[in-house]
Amino acid sequence: MSGSLRCAQLKDERLKAVLSLIGNCDTLADIGCDHGCLSAAAILSGSARRALASDISPASARKAEKLAKRLGLAETMNVVCADGLSAMASEEPPYSIAICGMGGELIARILENGAETAKKADLIVMQPMRGEAELRGYLCKNGFGIIDERIIRDGRRFYQIISAVPDGENAIPEWFPKDWFRFGWVSAQNRPEELKPLLEHYRAVYVKELEKARARGRDPEPLTEEIARVDTLLDAMA
Repeated sequence: MSGSLRCAQLKDERLKAVLSLIGNCDTLADIGCDHGCLSAAAILSGSARRALASDISPASARKAEKLAKRLGLAETMNVVCADGLSAMASEEPPYSIAICGMGGELIARILENGAETAKKADLIVMQPMRGEAELRGYLCKNGFGIIDERIIRDGRRFYQIISAVPDGENAIPEWFPKDWFRFGWVSAQNRPEELKPLLEHYRAVYVKELEKARARGRDPEPLTEEIARVDTLLDAMA
């Protein structure tokens, strides 16, 4: 199998899911591109006509640039070293944005610092490593509508991938726990096969933390509330 075909197909299940949520776009802005695999795969698979691959790390940007040259994508994959959405200063719509492999709070700050650019995107796909609640909370409070989600399991780790549009509405079901962003209402409605294992995993984590706290003579209300919210979703899936 050729190197270009391997890159187009992607081995990382998280990036595969991100690519599936991106769909088709004119330009993909891959913010925090790491080695540039998502950008290259988007072009080679026909998902994007061109890509802007950006990373704040000079070493990562150099690796992405080497990948683009090796795959013959120097004309369609522009690699820059920049902070957040500042890489897109000269970009004009239409474009989609991918921000993957960093904390949800950092993704929210990137969107906030580049709000004018983010609000012009056709679509924004995000894969937080943690801080999903903070990211969803930011999106909802700042006019981004969450339209789709994926849950990817890699061994004992779960990754939640979020797709949103600017100036969109969030139709949160009445039965979904109010003002709770740890898990997605879109996933709760679509019920992917990994949702229940994800909920059960976090419930076990919360129960273990609660047991440790009680052994020290404390009974933290936030943990009992979190467990109750998880149980609400598990009951809805029964």
